[in-house]
Amino acid sequence: VADADTDAQQPWLATAYVAGPSLADMVTAQSTSGGPLPEDAVLKLAAGLAEALRAIHECGLVHRDLKPGNVLLAPDGPRVIDFGIARALDGTALTSAESLLGTPSFMSPEQAQGQPAGPASDVFSLGGVVYFAATGAGPFGSGHPAVMLYRIVHTEPDLERLPPGLRGLVTACLAKDPAHRPAPADLAQALMGAVPPA
Repeated sequence: VADADTDAQQPWLATAYVAGPSLADMVTAQSTSGGPLPEDAVLKLAAGLAEALRAIHECGLVHRDLKPGNVLLAPDGPRVIDFGIARALDGTALTSAESLLGTPSFMSPEQAQGQPAGPASDVFSLGGVVYFAATGAGPFGSGHPAVMLYRIVHTEPDLERLPPGLRGLVTACLAKDPAHRPAPADLAQALMGAVPPA
């Protein structure tokens, strides 16, 4: 519950309750409503997350831990949460540790190698989240964190598991070279035409 006095003085500290499960919980739920999402729902999710990343980066931040557990599925679209290891784009550390930070299954190759993570790193993670939403698994499988980091840096994901309509999007986001990944604003614009009307 937010403190109203604090929020009035420092609006950037405001909190809000989001009525909806995390993407991780939704996809892994052992019920008839759980499991990988249909392609049109994944496209809507991708469009919402691309727009969220555009706004995050526009505020001068890099999230650095975009993963299914940090995406809440609200009725009006996805919400990105948990900025615990975010970093300012100007290089200012928002966390004390500068070592390997993030969730191995959804890290970018640059994060996995302990290099600085810029906005393109979040785009790589977006590709992993989209892959998970569509398949119920991470793009580089599962296993020991060291194995996961090796795969992220040196191997390619199995795109055959994805519906054909999602392969181009995920391939672009999961490019090993950050310079070859699309910008969130470009992704959001491209996905606007791909998202079926509500």
